[in-house]
Formats: sequence, C-alpha cells, structure tokens
Amino acid sequence: VKNFSILIVLFMLPVIFAACGKKSPPVVDTQIAPVKIAVNNSFMPTSELLANDFTTNTGIAVEFSSGSDQELVDMILEGGDYDVFMASDVEHPQVLVEKAKAESEGALVYAYGIAALYSKTWELHWTAPEYLDSGQFSTLGIPNPDDNPYGQAAIAMLKNIEVYDNLENKIVYTNDEEETLARVKAKELDAGFIAYSSLSDRSKRWAWIVPQKVYDPIGQSAVLITKENVNDSAKIWMGYLSSEGAQSIIQ
Repeated sequence: VKNFSILIVLFMLPVIFAACGKKSPPVVDTQIAPVKIAVNNSFMPTSELLANDFTTNTGIAVEFSSGSDQELVDMILEGGDYDVFMASDVEHPQVLVEKAKAESEGALVYAYGIAALYSKTWELHWTAPEYLDSGQFSTLGIPNPDDNPYGQAAIAMLKNIEVYDNLENKIVYTNDEEETLARVKAKELDAGFIAYSSLSDRSKRWAWIVPQKVYDPIGQSAVLITKENVNDSAKIWMGYLSSEGAQSIIQ
C-alpha cells in the first residue's frame, strides 16, 4: 500500500507542476474602454507585467505602442490616439505639457531608471571596471550624453573610475540607450551603456549595474494625454502606477 501511494504521488507531480506553470490570461471587461499607452521601449518588459496585474484586478484591457521617447512624442504631436505617455525620462513628457498635448496635473515619476553596462565579450567573473580598464575591446557605445540620462550616467561612471581619457577614442555615440542595446546585440559594438530594465532575465547575466551613487537619479515620468474627454481607464491606470502593487512589480 505504501509503495502504491508513492507511485500515485510521483505520477501526480508532473500534473501539479504543469498546472502551476499555466497562468490563465486575465479576464477583460469588454464594457470598459481599454487604456492606450505609449511607452518607451526599455520599459516594455515591465509594462507587460504591470498590464497583466492591472487587468487582473480591474478588468480593464491595456494596449501598448512602444518606441523611443522622441518617436512617441512625434506620434502624439501628430495626433496619435493615446491616453498615457510613459517615458524613460522627465524631459520628453514636459515637452508635451508645454505644447498643451499632455496634462501637468496628475503627472508622476513612476520609476527610476538603472544604468548598466552590457557586453557579451567580457569574462563573467570580471566587473565592468576591470573590463573597461583592460581595454580588450574596440568599441564602447554611449547614448548621446547631451540629452540622454543614460549617456550622462556612462560618462560619470567612466570618469569616476578614471578610464575616460584612455577610452575616449573607442567611444561610439548613439541616439539613445535602445540603439546602443540593439547594436551590442548585433555585435556592431563590443559593449554599451543601456537601461537595465530593457534586458530579459537571461540577458541580465551579461550586464553590470552602474553604481547609482555616481550619477543623478533617472526619473521616468508618466502623463495623461490631453483630450476633450479623458478616458476614465487612463485615470485609473495613472492611479495604479503609484500603488503598492505596481511599485512592487517595478522594483
């Protein structure tokens, strides 16, 4: 009898694990208007987790459009149908506010970006300072520090560990952190400074987080898009972003 019971348990384990691995999609209330969100590429992995939690708790569907901050600003200025803009900085939403395309009231910093150095050419036991000091690479991607907080964090970090002067001739400036990441993945660059949130869990093993003490906080702002009738679902989403549940997911 004892052996028979063990066999039953062993037979049931795969079924139990399979059930645990399958998550039913959240139920959408089709009577409620969805919230349409323009979100920076780097925040998409986290946005999808937030959307799943949000819809599970409210029944409100979430529709995303992603791109660089400037691409999304241009689309909104051209009349794109969005309810919320979630940027990777605070400057781009402010542009929309100044052009009366977004509301200053209710705007919030929903997250703080984390800068990281990403490369597949270094030894895993190396830290970024050891890798950068070694000089065993040809190109280092940095988002344009004139207007990109991740580029500014990169320059601050290089100067902090006193390697900037030695590496200046290897630096390749990109338009933003997303271009840097794409070019590192395409092996056009040996390494690059990017937004840590844009990496999959598997890719994070190839990243080194820049100590936040060496650069100014990278606030990420969300704003409501100005409309004649602001979608109630959008207001609920904005409230959700500052909730304990959303902030736990973001952290």
